[in-house]
Amino acid sequence: MKIDGINPGSSDIIKEAYSGTREEDMQDFSRLLERAQQERDDKRLKEVCREMEAVFLSTMLQRMRATVNRDGLIKESLGENIFTSMLDGELAKEASGGEGIGIADLLYRQLSQNKDR
Repeated sequence: MKIDGINPGSSDIIKEAYSGTREEDMQDFSRLLERAQQERDDKRLKEVCREMEAVFLSTMLQRMRATVNRDGLIKESLGENIFTSMLDGELAKEASGGEGIGIADLLYRQLSQNKDR
């Protein structure tokens, strides 16, 4: 059975829902940061800073991947794009875990100074 004419990659609804996740991440970060600062919870503030570092790294990986020229031999699919984005997110979480790259620590130091004022 062959079904022609259905291409989920061309669906604007799917693309909009998928691309809107970055805005949602930033709104979640703002809410989590406010909550951590109001409760004066250092552990939670460190965790929120690590999550922000992961979002930054994920975005950086996606932008870097976008600069790679594709030869067009194999057509890109929506599934491949989603999987690659998920992979970038997981790589970013792993990279920001432990000591990370330092952005989370800088954010934490800056935000913890601001909460004491």
